[in-house]
Amino acid sequence: MTENEPNSPFEDDVIRAVASENDVEESQLRDALEAHQRVMADNPGVEDLVYEWRRQYDDPVLARTPETFFVAVPPTVWEEYGDFLGLDDYVLRALSAVHQEQTLRSDAVDLSGMADGHAALVVSRTTDGERR
Repeated sequence: MTENEPNSPFEDDVIRAVASENDVEESQLRDALEAHQRVMADNPGVEDLVYEWRRQYDDPVLARTPETFFVAVPPTVWEEYGDFLGLDDYVLRALSAVHQEQTLRSDAVDLSGMADGHAALVVSRTTDGERR
């Protein structure tokens, strides 16, 4: 995920701030963000993934825009992604923190719908400028 990539759901200043606050190299965090978005897009696909989360969790979609889903998932989802991607704990914490901060900054999201104990997860619905 390069700086100012048009299909990135994350603002550059969010990534930079979270990297700094979590003592993670910005390039390492960007690589983790890119890998995470790619995994969600490729396996099983964004729409299918969100559909499965809707079936598993009570109303997890916090907001949807043409480009992005904002969902609330239990911590086990983040743990599974961390294991699957082989991320060190500190990188996984920073990755999750980017999602939390971006969600907080989004005008589209109403956090009152977030279930207790759940964490935000931002899913890009686009790739190369096209909708998934």
